[in-house]
Amino acid sequence: EEMFKKAATVAFKGETRLRGKEGKRLREAVALSFGGEEIAAAILPSKADVVVRKAGGGTNVQFVFLDGECMFVQLDGKAEIGAGELMPALPAFWKVGAAETLLPCVVIQRPVARFVFGGANLMAPGVHSVLPAVGSDSMPREGTLVVLRAI
Repeated sequence: EEMFKKAATVAFKGETRLRGKEGKRLREAVALSFGGEEIAAAILPSKADVVVRKAGGGTNVQFVFLDGECMFVQLDGKAEIGAGELMPALPAFWKVGAAETLLPCVVIQRPVARFVFGGANLMAPGVHSVLPAVGSDSMPREGTLVVLRAI
């Protein structure tokens, strides 16, 4: 059974297999951005087959694949992988078990979710609570990448 109604297609213009130092650098960037070595090891095991693919069509986006599954997206395609902001893809969240393990979580009310997930801006009355990422005491600032969870 398909998870999504229609599969998205991206035209890739090139791919690079990460080896040795490059893979280690990516794991260090993931550990630094998302809560430590244990999380980085869960998402990107040291002997994993990691491939970076660049999107074509005039965009500068890089996708990090692990054994054929997209784990991260880096919007700054000109930067070395891991040097720009990495955004976790769904399979990365599945590998760690809970979204709050990687990113701060904004909990929204179920009636609001329909509109927000459809593209509307989230406004304060629709926010139920804000939770810091696991292992962090600080709340997210404006512009911080967060996970939305509907209750």
